[in-house]
Amino acid sequence: MENSRKRVFCWGRVISAFIIGAVLLGSGGGAWAVEVGQPAPEFNLPATTGVNVSLSEFLGKSWVLVEFYGADFAPT
Repeated sequence: MENSRKRVFCWGRVISAFIIGAVLLGSGGGAWAVEVGQPAPEFNLPATTGVNVSLSEFLGKSWVLVEFYGADFAPT
């Protein structure tokens, strides 16, 4: 019985270490801001039509406005 408890405790530690490691590795990117005057990073997002749109498609245009509007999906 004592050996069984040790085994369960050992596996609990292994699983906990794995979960902590996965969380730490998964959160490595973090948020960052673009400084004024720097180009925006390349990204692809789905448009309301369902087609993917990339920022590079607008290269050379004078202005590009990207708006993230989430108020329609906010809980009331």
